Amino acid sequence: MKYLLIIFLGSSLYAQYITAGKLGCENVLNFQDFKGQTFLSFMQETGKPILDSYANEGYEIRSVEDLKKTLKNVSSKVQRKVYRGVKKKESNFVSLAKDLEGKPTNLYDLPWLIADLRKGYSIFDLSTFFGLASCGGLILQFEEGNIAYNIHYGPGYNKYVHKTQEEYEKHRKDKRTGRSFGEGPTREADDASDKAYLQDLEEYVHNYDKDIEDFYGNLFLALTNSDTSNFLDIVPFGQTLLTDFLAVYTAEQARNLMDNHVSIHWDAALLEVTLLGAFHAGQDEIYLYFDNPNTDKMTFTNTVLHQAPGGSERTKERSARLYDYWQFSTNPDPEHRNRSGINITKRSFRTLGKKITTHMRSKYPELLRRIEKNLGYKGKATNIFYSLSKFLINDKTPKILGEKSLEITLDYTQFLLLVKEEASIITNKIKYYKL
Repeated sequence: MKYLLIIFLGSSLYAQYITAGKLGCENVLNFQDFKGQTFLSFMQETGKPILDSYANEGYEIRSVEDLKKTLKNVSSKVQRKVYRGVKKKESNFVSLAKDLEGKPTNLYDLPWLIADLRKGYSIFDLSTFFGLASCGGLILQFEEGNIAYNIHYGPGYNKYVHKTQEEYEKHRKDKRTGRSFGEGPTREADDASDKAYLQDLEEYVHNYDKDIEDFYGNLFLALTNSDTSNFLDIVPFGQTLLTDFLAVYTAEQARNLMDNHVSIHWDAALLEVTLLGAFHAGQDEIYLYFDNPNTDKMTFTNTVLHQAPGGSERTKERSARLYDYWQFSTNPDPEHRNRSGINITKRSFRTLGKKITTHMRSKYPELLRRIEKNLGYKGKATNIFYSLSKFLINDKTPKILGEKSLEITLDYTQFLLLVKEEASIITNKIKYYKL
């Protein structure tokens, strides 16, 4: 059995690795062992160092039988990527697995190792799968059956990749490495893309709206206190959704910390849009702020243009969906036009956050004041959603919040439930009275 020594706030804690999940990894951390500190603190003290270790020191490719077993225990989407990568022949996969078995590698070397062994294979999709199947990363169990696999995230600098200082300077801000997979009670391990996550969030808030108190309460406890001990109170679909959220949030925090500087970025975008799910749960139909790339104007609307890389050829109209918080970059540069993410829509979702905050303050000033006080505000927050991001993703926030964690959880969960109740009123005020 493996052990990890963690030094936290001057004290020593032995956190035992466990074997968990359908992939049978032996290096799984029980997230509940870290209860008492913020999620950011966990990532700084434990998560990021583990990811860096796997990136540089590497891991060993598991046996052919383990690799075959893993392929049967991941989502159909992951399976399709693997089979496309080996030219749609199972025998090619088995042959490659035999050639890789037992080899030491890391995120930087594995794609090129595959390229040397096989010409014309999809080296990056395959290297991600073999990294996942070999448990080569930070693997967290939030509760039995809810596992996040974070594979191939590493520091911007690697001595094997960046041979010169010039190469290092060119690539030191590259934070695009890695993939994250969520495994939950309703689905095998799947790479949780922004679009897929938002599609699931929409299904959840519309079909399981009576469960959102448990969902958001557990989300806040996880981020403020690394506490997932009540995870099983959520319905199974919601458990899988929250596991996906935490898997992607872990990845975004890892990227955030790659330059050893904490800033508001993609992790905040994921959090704020997830919180807005409570607002959309209360709407009769989805209205959101949409930035039209053809007119460069942002409107509150139930009709959007279908996404396209670089913002080009966007003429097809359709009803708004929650995955419209995910967009392609509108940069026409070939190097950037295919990039996408939730953070690209920050002007839209933060405008909505401000409108909701204004309305809620007029109806529930004492609740807003309690939240603001616990988030360190002396005055009034313009956008209470963004304010939570600034509190949680901040080096100056205490690593241990104590009772404040529960106070934030209770008040913010109540706030979101009231936002859901007020959603139709807020929607009409924005549409007709220019809130």
